[in-house]
Amino acid sequence: MGSAQFHWIGRGRLALGVVLSLFCLVPCSPALAAPAEIGGLTVTLPDAATGWRKAGKGNLFMLQKDFPETEDDKRGNALIQITKPLPAARSSLQAGMKTFVATLPDMAKEDILVKHYGVTVNGYDIRVEERCCVHQKNVSISQIVVGIAGDKQQAYLQLVLLNVNGDRSRSAEADFATLVRSVKLDPSDKDFDLVPASEDGGLDGVFTHLETGLRPNVFGGMDFYSDSTITTFDPKGLFSTELPKGGRSITEHCKETPTDCGLYTLTGGGFFSSAGSIEMRSVTSAYGTIEIETKTFSKKGEDLVIADEDHRAVPRFDEGTTLDGEWVSTFASSGMTATSSGSVASSHTLRLRRNGTFERKGWSGASMTNEIGGSQSGVTTSSNRPGASGRYKLSGYRLDLTDVSGKTETMSIFEPDKGSDGLLVINGNNYLKDDGK
Repeated sequence: MGSAQFHWIGRGRLALGVVLSLFCLVPCSPALAAPAEIGGLTVTLPDAATGWRKAGKGNLFMLQKDFPETEDDKRGNALIQITKPLPAARSSLQAGMKTFVATLPDMAKEDILVKHYGVTVNGYDIRVEERCCVHQKNVSISQIVVGIAGDKQQAYLQLVLLNVNGDRSRSAEADFATLVRSVKLDPSDKDFDLVPASEDGGLDGVFTHLETGLRPNVFGGMDFYSDSTITTFDPKGLFSTELPKGGRSITEHCKETPTDCGLYTLTGGGFFSSAGSIEMRSVTSAYGTIEIETKTFSKKGEDLVIADEDHRAVPRFDEGTTLDGEWVSTFASSGMTATSSGSVASSHTLRLRRNGTFERKGWSGASMTNEIGGSQSGVTTSSNRPGASGRYKLSGYRLDLTDVSGKTETMSIFEPDKGSDGLLVINGNNYLKDDGK
Protein backbone atom coordinates (compact mmCIF):
# COMPACT_ATOMS: atom_id res chain seq x y z
CA MET A 1 0.00 0.00 0.00
CA GLY A 2 2.88 2.37 -0.65
CA SER A 3 4.27 4.58 2.05
CA ALA A 4 0.94 5.75 3.52
CA GLN A 5 0.74 5.09 7.25
CA PHE A 6 -2.27 5.48 9.54
CA HIS A 7 -2.01 6.35 13.22
CA TRP A 8 -4.75 6.31 15.81
CA ILE A 9 -5.58 8.91 18.44
CA GLY A 10 -2.53 10.13 20.31
CA ARG A 11 -0.10 9.11 17.58
CA GLY A 12 -0.96 11.60 14.89
CA ARG A 13 -3.62 12.65 12.40
CA LEU A 14 -4.72 11.28 9.08
CA ALA A 15 -4.39 14.24 6.73
CA LEU A 16 -6.59 14.56 3.65
CA GLY A 17 -3.48 14.29 1.54
CA VAL A 18 -2.96 10.75 2.78
CA VAL A 19 -6.55 9.85 1.93
CA LEU A 20 -6.06 11.33 -1.52
CA SER A 21 -2.94 9.25 -1.98
CA LEU A 22 -5.02 6.14 -1.29
CA PHE A 23 -7.41 7.30 -4.00
CA CYS A 24 -4.64 6.72 -6.53
CA LEU A 25 -3.21 3.43 -5.24
CA VAL A 26 -2.88 0.17 -7.18
CA PRO A 27 -5.39 -2.64 -6.49
CA CYS A 28 -5.20 -4.14 -3.00
CA SER A 29 -5.00 -7.64 -1.62
CA PRO A 30 -7.62 -10.34 -2.36
CA ALA A 31 -11.12 -10.12 -0.91
CA LEU A 32 -11.65 -11.16 2.70
CA ALA A 33 -13.82 -13.82 4.23
CA ALA A 34 -16.89 -12.44 6.00
CA PRO A 35 -16.00 -12.77 9.74
CA ALA A 36 -13.12 -10.74 11.24
CA GLU A 37 -11.58 -10.32 14.67
CA ILE A 38 -9.79 -7.01 15.22
CA GLY A 39 -7.89 -6.88 18.48
CA GLY A 40 -10.81 -8.39 20.38
CA LEU A 41 -13.48 -6.61 18.35
CA THR A 42 -15.67 -8.87 16.19
CA VAL A 43 -17.35 -7.65 13.01
CA THR A 44 -18.99 -9.21 9.97
CA LEU A 45 -17.38 -7.82 6.83
CA PRO A 46 -19.18 -7.14 3.54
CA ASP A 47 -19.49 -10.10 1.21
CA ALA A 48 -16.52 -10.46 -1.13
CA ALA A 49 -18.83 -10.18 -4.13
CA THR A 50 -19.58 -6.55 -3.23
CA GLY A 51 -16.00 -5.53 -4.12
CA TRP A 52 -14.62 -4.63 -0.68
CA ARG A 53 -11.06 -5.79 0.10
CA LYS A 54 -8.48 -5.33 2.82
CA ALA A 55 -6.19 -2.30 2.52
CA GLY A 56 -3.35 -0.87 4.57
CA LYS A 57 -1.63 -1.94 7.78
CA GLY A 58 -1.21 -0.59 11.29
CA ASN A 59 -3.59 0.21 14.11
CA LEU A 60 -6.53 0.83 11.77
CA PHE A 61 -8.17 -2.12 10.03
CA MET A 62 -9.16 -0.90 6.57
CA LEU A 63 -11.36 -1.96 3.67
CA GLN A 64 -11.34 -0.34 0.26
CA LYS A 65 -13.73 -0.41 -2.68
CA ASP A 66 -13.11 1.14 -6.10
CA PHE A 67 -15.75 2.56 -8.41
CA PRO A 68 -14.72 2.84 -12.09
CA GLU A 69 -15.25 5.97 -14.15
CA THR A 70 -18.44 6.02 -16.22
CA GLU A 71 -20.19 8.48 -18.49
CA ASP A 72 -22.09 9.84 -15.50
CA ASP A 73 -19.60 9.46 -12.65
CA LYS A 74 -15.94 10.15 -11.98
CA ARG A 75 -13.69 7.42 -10.70
CA GLY A 76 -14.56 6.96 -7.04
CA ASN A 77 -13.26 5.26 -3.95
CA ALA A 78 -14.72 4.23 -0.58
CA LEU A 79 -12.75 3.42 2.59
CA ILE A 80 -13.94 1.76 5.78
CA GLN A 81 -11.64 2.16 8.80
CA ILE A 82 -12.07 0.30 12.10
CA THR A 83 -10.06 0.83 15.29
CA LYS A 84 -9.06 -1.86 17.72
CA PRO A 85 -10.93 -1.54 21.05
CA LEU A 86 -9.54 1.25 23.20
CA PRO A 87 -9.64 1.34 27.01
CA ALA A 88 -11.86 4.28 27.99
CA ALA A 89 -14.85 5.12 30.15
CA ARG A 90 -18.32 5.20 28.60
CA SER A 91 -18.66 8.89 29.46
CA SER A 92 -15.77 9.85 27.15
CA LEU A 93 -17.52 8.74 23.93
CA GLN A 94 -18.39 12.24 22.72
CA ALA A 95 -14.83 13.49 23.31
CA GLY A 96 -13.44 10.42 21.55
CA MET A 97 -15.69 11.11 18.56
CA LYS A 98 -14.26 14.61 18.22
CA THR A 99 -10.71 13.24 18.29
CA PHE A 100 -11.44 10.58 15.70
CA VAL A 101 -13.23 13.00 13.37
CA ALA A 102 -10.16 15.24 13.61
CA THR A 103 -8.06 12.54 11.91
CA LEU A 104 -9.40 14.34 8.83
CA PRO A 105 -8.64 17.91 9.98
CA ASP A 106 -10.50 19.67 7.16
CA MET A 107 -13.56 17.48 7.68
CA ALA A 108 -13.65 18.36 11.38
CA LYS A 109 -14.36 21.98 10.35
CA GLU A 110 -17.58 20.94 8.58
CA ASP A 111 -20.96 21.00 10.32
CA ILE A 112 -22.64 17.73 11.21
CA LEU A 113 -25.34 17.08 8.60
CA VAL A 114 -26.95 14.02 10.22
CA LYS A 115 -26.58 12.78 13.80
CA HIS A 116 -27.88 9.62 15.46
CA TYR A 117 -27.31 8.54 19.03
CA GLY A 118 -28.73 5.96 21.41
CA VAL A 119 -27.82 2.46 22.51
CA THR A 120 -27.12 -0.80 20.65
CA VAL A 121 -28.96 -4.09 21.14
CA ASN A 122 -26.11 -5.03 23.50
CA GLY A 123 -26.58 -1.93 25.65
CA TYR A 124 -23.55 0.05 24.43
CA ASP A 125 -23.74 3.79 23.80
CA ILE A 126 -23.50 4.63 20.09
CA ARG A 127 -23.11 7.91 18.19
CA VAL A 128 -23.20 8.43 14.42
CA GLU A 129 -22.15 11.67 12.69
CA GLU A 130 -22.23 12.45 8.95
CA ARG A 131 -20.29 15.33 7.34
CA CYS A 132 -19.99 16.60 3.78
CA CYS A 133 -18.24 17.90 1.76
CA VAL A 134 -14.58 18.83 1.50
CA HIS A 135 -13.13 19.40 -1.98
CA GLN A 136 -9.43 18.88 -2.55
CA LYS A 137 -7.58 18.32 -5.84
CA ASN A 138 -10.90 17.81 -7.70
CA VAL A 139 -11.98 15.16 -5.23
CA SER A 140 -15.18 15.49 -3.18
CA ILE A 141 -14.84 13.91 0.27
CA SER A 142 -17.58 12.98 2.75
CA GLN A 143 -17.36 11.16 6.07
CA ILE A 144 -19.53 9.05 8.37
CA VAL A 145 -18.07 8.35 11.82
CA VAL A 146 -19.45 5.89 14.38
CA GLY A 147 -18.40 5.53 18.01
CA ILE A 148 -19.47 2.61 20.21
CA ALA A 149 -18.71 2.63 23.95
CA GLY A 150 -19.11 0.15 26.78
CA ASP A 151 -18.21 0.70 30.41
CA LYS A 152 -14.51 -0.06 29.89
CA GLN A 153 -13.70 0.16 26.17
CA GLN A 154 -14.66 1.88 22.93
CA ALA A 155 -14.35 1.33 19.19
CA TYR A 156 -14.55 3.77 16.30
CA LEU A 157 -15.42 3.20 12.66
CA GLN A 158 -15.65 5.52 9.71
CA LEU A 159 -16.65 5.49 6.08
CA VAL A 160 -14.81 7.94 3.81
CA LEU A 161 -16.26 8.52 0.34
CA LEU A 162 -14.15 10.10 -2.41
CA ASN A 163 -16.07 11.16 -5.53
CA VAL A 164 -18.82 8.73 -4.56
CA ASN A 165 -22.45 9.85 -4.65
CA GLY A 166 -25.92 8.82 -5.78
CA ASP A 167 -26.56 5.09 -5.98
CA ARG A 168 -22.88 4.38 -5.37
CA SER A 169 -22.97 6.29 -2.11
CA ARG A 170 -26.17 4.59 -0.97
CA SER A 171 -24.65 1.17 -1.71
CA ALA A 172 -21.44 1.89 0.24
CA GLU A 173 -23.40 3.38 3.14
CA ALA A 174 -25.66 0.33 3.29
CA ASP A 175 -22.62 -1.98 3.46
CA PHE A 176 -21.10 0.19 6.19
CA ALA A 177 -24.34 0.28 8.19
CA THR A 178 -24.61 -3.51 8.04
CA LEU A 179 -21.02 -3.80 9.29
CA VAL A 180 -21.70 -1.37 12.16
CA ARG A 181 -24.75 -3.36 13.28
CA SER A 182 -22.53 -6.45 13.51
CA VAL A 183 -19.97 -4.94 15.93
CA LYS A 184 -19.37 -6.95 19.12
CA LEU A 185 -17.15 -5.45 21.80
CA ASP A 186 -17.39 -8.63 23.87
CA PRO A 187 -17.52 -12.28 22.72
CA SER A 188 -20.79 -12.71 24.65
CA ASP A 189 -22.56 -9.99 22.66
CA LYS A 190 -25.55 -11.07 20.57
CA ASP A 191 -26.18 -10.36 16.90
CA PHE A 192 -28.34 -7.39 15.98
CA ASP A 193 -31.95 -8.47 16.23
CA LEU A 194 -35.12 -7.18 17.83
CA VAL A 195 -35.85 -9.93 20.34
CA PRO A 196 -38.46 -9.10 23.01
CA ALA A 197 -37.61 -9.79 26.65
CA SER A 198 -39.93 -11.70 28.96
CA GLU A 199 -41.32 -8.47 30.44
CA ASP A 200 -42.09 -6.93 27.02
CA GLY A 201 -45.44 -6.94 25.21
CA GLY A 202 -49.05 -6.90 26.29
CA LEU A 203 -50.79 -5.16 23.36
CA ASP A 204 -52.22 -6.59 20.16
CA GLY A 205 -53.51 -4.90 17.04
CA VAL A 206 -53.21 -1.85 14.80
CA PHE A 207 -53.84 1.66 16.11
CA THR A 208 -54.08 4.85 14.07
CA HIS A 209 -53.44 8.51 14.88
CA LEU A 210 -54.35 11.41 12.56
CA GLU A 211 -51.57 13.95 11.90
CA THR A 212 -51.97 17.13 9.85
CA GLY A 213 -49.69 20.04 9.00
CA LEU A 214 -47.48 21.69 6.40
CA ARG A 215 -44.14 20.43 5.09
CA PRO A 216 -41.71 21.65 2.40
CA ASN A 217 -41.60 19.98 -1.00
CA VAL A 218 -38.80 19.48 -3.54
CA PHE A 219 -39.88 22.57 -5.50
CA GLY A 220 -39.36 24.97 -2.61
CA GLY A 221 -43.06 25.27 -1.78
CA MET A 222 -45.19 23.90 1.06
CA ASP A 223 -47.67 21.02 0.93
CA PHE A 224 -50.53 20.39 3.33
CA TYR A 225 -50.60 16.82 4.59
CA SER A 226 -53.11 14.71 6.44
CA ASP A 227 -51.66 11.35 7.38
CA SER A 228 -53.13 8.48 9.32
CA THR A 229 -50.00 7.30 11.10
CA ILE A 230 -50.19 3.82 12.56
CA THR A 231 -48.55 1.68 15.18
CA THR A 232 -48.81 -2.08 14.97
CA PHE A 233 -48.30 -3.85 18.29
CA ASP A 234 -47.38 -7.53 18.55
CA PRO A 235 -48.38 -9.11 21.89
CA LYS A 236 -44.86 -10.46 22.45
CA GLY A 237 -43.25 -6.97 22.44
CA LEU A 238 -42.50 -5.88 18.86
CA PHE A 239 -44.03 -2.75 17.36
CA SER A 240 -43.89 -1.24 13.87
CA THR A 241 -44.81 2.17 12.49
CA GLU A 242 -45.77 0.51 9.21
CA LEU A 243 -48.32 -2.18 8.51
CA PRO A 244 -46.37 -5.15 7.08
CA LYS A 245 -46.97 -5.49 3.35
CA GLY A 246 -47.15 -8.49 1.12
CA GLY A 247 -48.69 -10.70 3.79
CA ARG A 248 -45.54 -10.71 5.94
CA SER A 249 -45.68 -11.06 9.71
CA ILE A 250 -44.43 -8.24 11.91
CA THR A 251 -41.40 -10.37 12.81
CA GLU A 252 -40.51 -10.81 9.12
CA HIS A 253 -41.12 -7.12 8.44
CA CYS A 254 -38.88 -6.00 11.32
CA LYS A 255 -36.03 -8.27 10.18
CA GLU A 256 -36.18 -6.72 6.70
CA THR A 257 -36.86 -3.12 7.76
CA PRO A 258 -35.69 -2.64 11.37
CA THR A 259 -35.90 1.16 11.16
CA ASP A 260 -39.71 0.83 11.09
CA CYS A 261 -39.64 -1.12 14.31
CA GLY A 262 -38.77 -1.37 17.96
CA LEU A 263 -39.60 -3.05 21.26
CA TYR A 264 -42.05 -1.91 23.92
CA THR A 265 -42.73 -2.53 27.60
CA LEU A 266 -45.76 -1.51 29.64
CA THR A 267 -44.78 -0.22 33.06
CA GLY A 268 -46.45 1.16 36.18
CA GLY A 269 -49.93 0.34 37.38
CA GLY A 270 -50.73 -2.47 39.75
CA PHE A 271 -53.09 -5.35 40.49
CA PHE A 272 -56.20 -3.18 40.20
CA SER A 273 -55.01 -0.74 37.50
CA SER A 274 -53.49 -0.87 34.04
CA ALA A 275 -50.02 0.30 33.11
CA GLY A 276 -49.39 4.02 33.45
CA SER A 277 -46.54 4.33 30.96
CA ILE A 278 -45.04 2.65 27.92
CA GLU A 279 -41.33 2.39 27.18
CA MET A 280 -40.67 2.34 23.43
CA ARG A 281 -37.21 1.34 22.20
CA SER A 282 -37.16 2.47 18.57
CA VAL A 283 -34.53 1.67 15.96
CA THR A 284 -33.74 5.15 14.64
CA SER A 285 -31.14 4.43 11.96
CA ALA A 286 -29.70 1.70 9.75
CA TYR A 287 -26.67 1.66 12.09
CA GLY A 288 -28.73 0.02 14.82
CA THR A 289 -29.08 3.08 17.07
CA ILE A 290 -31.93 2.52 19.53
CA GLU A 291 -33.66 5.49 21.15
CA ILE A 292 -35.55 4.86 24.39
CA GLU A 293 -38.62 6.95 25.18
CA THR A 294 -41.01 6.58 28.09
CA LYS A 295 -44.49 8.00 27.43
CA THR A 296 -47.67 8.23 29.42
CA PHE A 297 -50.09 5.43 28.60
CA SER A 298 -53.70 4.56 29.27
CA LYS A 299 -56.56 2.65 27.69
CA LYS A 300 -59.85 4.18 26.59
CA GLY A 301 -62.06 1.22 25.82
CA GLU A 302 -60.44 -0.53 22.85
CA ASP A 303 -58.38 2.60 22.06
CA LEU A 304 -55.09 3.80 23.49
CA VAL A 305 -53.88 7.18 24.74
CA ILE A 306 -50.11 7.54 24.34
CA ALA A 307 -48.43 10.81 25.34
CA ASP A 308 -51.91 12.42 25.56
CA GLU A 309 -52.64 11.53 21.90
CA ASP A 310 -55.54 9.30 20.89
CA HIS A 311 -54.69 6.12 19.00
CA ARG A 312 -57.80 4.42 17.69
CA ALA A 313 -58.01 0.66 17.45
CA VAL A 314 -58.36 -0.43 13.82
CA PRO A 315 -60.64 -3.47 13.39
CA ARG A 316 -59.53 -6.35 11.18
CA PHE A 317 -61.53 -7.28 8.11
CA ASP A 318 -63.35 -10.56 8.58
CA GLU A 319 -62.42 -13.34 6.20
CA GLY A 320 -64.42 -12.96 2.99
CA THR A 321 -65.54 -9.35 3.62
CA THR A 322 -66.53 -7.49 0.45
CA LEU A 323 -66.90 -3.75 -0.18
CA ASP A 324 -68.76 -1.76 -2.78
CA GLY A 325 -67.50 1.52 -4.19
CA GLU A 326 -64.71 3.40 -5.93
CA TRP A 327 -61.74 4.74 -3.97
CA VAL A 328 -59.26 7.31 -5.32
CA SER A 329 -55.76 8.17 -4.14
CA THR A 330 -54.41 11.49 -5.42
CA PHE A 331 -51.16 13.35 -4.94
CA ALA A 332 -50.10 16.83 -6.07
CA SER A 333 -47.10 19.00 -5.30
CA SER A 334 -45.88 22.27 -6.79
CA GLY A 335 -43.59 25.20 -6.12
CA MET A 336 -41.23 27.72 -7.66
CA THR A 337 -37.90 29.45 -7.20
CA ALA A 338 -36.47 32.56 -8.84
CA THR A 339 -35.43 30.58 -11.95
CA SER A 340 -37.59 27.47 -12.01
CA SER A 341 -40.99 26.01 -11.26
CA GLY A 342 -42.42 22.54 -11.23
CA SER A 343 -45.32 20.32 -10.30
CA VAL A 344 -46.15 16.63 -10.12
CA ALA A 345 -49.49 14.91 -9.79
CA SER A 346 -50.87 11.38 -9.79
CA SER A 347 -54.16 9.59 -9.31
CA HIS A 348 -54.94 5.91 -8.67
CA THR A 349 -58.45 4.48 -8.67
CA LEU A 350 -59.56 1.16 -7.19
CA ARG A 351 -63.08 -0.15 -7.77
CA LEU A 352 -64.30 -2.93 -5.45
CA ARG A 353 -67.63 -4.71 -5.94
CA ARG A 354 -69.82 -6.77 -3.64
CA ASN A 355 -69.39 -9.81 -5.90
CA GLY A 356 -65.65 -9.91 -5.10
CA THR A 357 -64.35 -8.37 -8.34
CA PHE A 358 -62.11 -5.31 -8.77
CA GLU A 359 -60.89 -2.85 -11.39
CA ARG A 360 -57.96 -0.47 -11.08
CA LYS A 361 -56.45 2.32 -13.18
CA GLY A 362 -54.23 5.36 -12.75
CA TRP A 363 -52.20 8.16 -14.28
CA SER A 364 -49.29 10.44 -13.38
CA GLY A 365 -47.80 13.63 -14.80
CA ALA A 366 -45.08 16.20 -14.22
CA SER A 367 -44.18 19.64 -15.53
CA MET A 368 -40.98 21.65 -15.03
CA THR A 369 -39.65 24.94 -16.42
CA ASN A 370 -36.24 26.61 -16.05
CA GLU A 371 -35.05 30.07 -17.02
CA ILE A 372 -31.32 30.63 -17.60
CA GLY A 373 -29.83 33.75 -19.10
CA GLY A 374 -33.17 35.02 -20.39
CA SER A 375 -34.04 31.79 -22.20
CA GLN A 376 -36.71 29.46 -20.93
CA SER A 377 -36.99 25.70 -21.30
CA GLY A 378 -39.53 23.26 -20.01
CA VAL A 379 -40.81 19.72 -20.12
CA THR A 380 -44.22 18.17 -19.55
CA THR A 381 -44.86 14.46 -19.35
CA SER A 382 -47.72 12.17 -18.40
CA SER A 383 -48.58 8.49 -18.53
CA ASN A 384 -51.48 6.18 -17.84
CA ARG A 385 -51.17 3.04 -15.74
CA PRO A 386 -52.41 -0.04 -17.60
CA GLY A 387 -55.83 -1.02 -16.31
CA ALA A 388 -56.30 -4.28 -14.44
CA SER A 389 -59.25 -6.33 -13.26
CA GLY A 390 -59.93 -9.59 -11.50
CA ARG A 391 -60.97 -10.83 -8.07
CA TYR A 392 -60.06 -9.58 -4.60
CA LYS A 393 -59.96 -11.05 -1.10
CA LEU A 394 -60.01 -9.22 2.24
CA SER A 395 -58.76 -10.80 5.46
CA GLY A 396 -57.37 -9.12 8.57
CA TYR A 397 -55.25 -6.22 7.35
CA ARG A 398 -54.54 -7.85 3.99
CA LEU A 399 -55.91 -7.22 0.49
CA ASP A 400 -55.16 -9.75 -2.27
CA LEU A 401 -55.80 -8.66 -5.86
CA THR A 402 -55.71 -11.53 -8.38
CA ASP A 403 -55.87 -10.37 -12.00
CA VAL A 404 -57.31 -12.29 -14.95
CA SER A 405 -53.91 -13.86 -15.67
CA GLY A 406 -53.84 -15.40 -12.18
CA LYS A 407 -51.13 -13.10 -10.79
CA THR A 408 -51.77 -12.03 -7.18
CA GLU A 409 -50.60 -8.76 -5.60
CA THR A 410 -50.82 -8.56 -1.80
CA MET A 411 -51.17 -5.18 -0.09
CA SER A 412 -51.83 -3.90 3.41
CA ILE A 413 -55.20 -2.29 4.08
CA PHE A 414 -57.15 -0.80 6.97
CA GLU A 415 -60.05 1.56 7.68
CA PRO A 416 -58.84 4.39 9.94
CA ASP A 417 -62.38 5.63 10.63
CA LYS A 418 -64.41 3.21 12.71
CA GLY A 419 -67.63 2.07 11.07
CA SER A 420 -66.89 3.93 7.82
CA ASP A 421 -65.34 2.87 4.53
CA GLY A 422 -65.04 6.49 3.36
CA LEU A 423 -61.26 6.23 3.70
CA LEU A 424 -59.09 3.18 3.08
CA VAL A 425 -55.34 3.20 3.69
CA ILE A 426 -53.81 0.79 1.16
CA ASN A 427 -50.07 0.12 1.26
CA GLY A 428 -49.69 3.35 3.25
CA ASN A 429 -51.61 5.54 0.77
CA ASN A 430 -54.94 7.27 1.51
CA TYR A 431 -57.81 6.23 -0.79
CA LEU A 432 -60.95 8.40 -0.45
CA LYS A 433 -64.29 6.96 -1.48
CA ASP A 434 -65.83 8.70 -4.48
CA ASP A 435 -69.51 9.17 -3.71
CA GLY A 436 -70.17 10.49 -7.24
CA LYS A 437 -71.03 14.03 -6.15
